Amino acid sequence: MTRQSKLIALVVYLLVLAVILVGYRSNRAAKVKRLRAEISRLTSEQNKSRFDENEIARLTRLIPTESDVPAFMESLYRFAHESGLKQHEAVTVTSSETASARPGKAVTGSITKQRIKVTAAGSFRSFAEYLRRIQNIERFNHITDFKLTPINGQLQGTITVELYSLPVNNGK
Repeated sequence: MTRQSKLIALVVYLLVLAVILVGYRSNRAAKVKRLRAEISRLTSEQNKSRFDENEIARLTRLIPTESDVPAFMESLYRFAHESGLKQHEAVTVTSSETASARPGKAVTGSITKQRIKVTAAGSFRSFAEYLRRIQNIERFNHITDFKLTPINGQLQGTITVELYSLPVNNGK
């Protein structure tokens, strides 16, 4: 082989090697780009999943799976003491109602409603503070009846509060 043919072979070898290297680099860059897109997609799905989990936790606190009336009653008594109500009594009303959560569907959850009747005596300011505290409870409750009557320089009142729960149906 002559010197010129060796030089041509070396140039061809270097050109082939350069083409292979460029092809490898572009293929690798495309793979890296696809992997970055996949990581971005998975990160966004993970963030959405975290958001959904937080929303489910918030909704579970708002409308829990169990009514947990005793804990709510303890809160009512604590609020009455903190508000300065003089007399306070909370009693559950025996009839709990159930309603369909998603009408029209074959498998539905049911919303359970528990009623609590509260009787108390105290000043207007105490009642206002007591109601503010009830409204600020993190779980969903609904005051359906509220009556105040002045007796001997103070107010006596009755309040009906409804609690809701949405039991989870695992039976599918």
